[in-house]
Amino acid sequence: MQIAWNEIPKPLEDLFYALEPLVMGILLTNILQWCYRKARTSRTGTHWQVFGPVYLVAVANVLCMMSPMAILFIYVGKVNYPASKMWKGSKWFPNTPHGIIIYILKWVGSACLMVGIVQITHLHTKIKSRWHEIRYKNSEPTADKPGEVVTVSPAKCNASGG
Repeated sequence: MQIAWNEIPKPLEDLFYALEPLVMGILLTNILQWCYRKARTSRTGTHWQVFGPVYLVAVANVLCMMSPMAILFIYVGKVNYPASKMWKGSKWFPNTPHGIIIYILKWVGSACLMVGIVQITHLHTKIKSRWHEIRYKNSEPTADKPGEVVTVSPAKCNASGG
């Protein structure tokens, strides 16, 4: 099914521009709710240690939603259109100052989301612990608690070929 981009009806295109922020908003707010619940029920420490990942995910929600909402308002809602267009002459990449800033902030938001999720799930410590189990063939103790550092003596590293 080879349909050129200019053969897609405008109402159908507008529908999909509207569905993107709707679906993203639902997913991002559900992720934020899950992170908040996870922080309240399973994390201890200072306020920032408990809720820091939640704040990162909250910031990510705002930053990740900027681009789809801007596209919806500008290209579907025609807010200050055509002066506020995010790209001119190019169909694939924003090339106006505000378009570039919104595009960069979208990726900053994605990075904040990734860091927040890794922190709330303790994925970095789980990967490190599993790496030590595999690397040293269960000869070294592994981290029992998230955030616990596993130390390996240099003598054992050399003896195991590491």
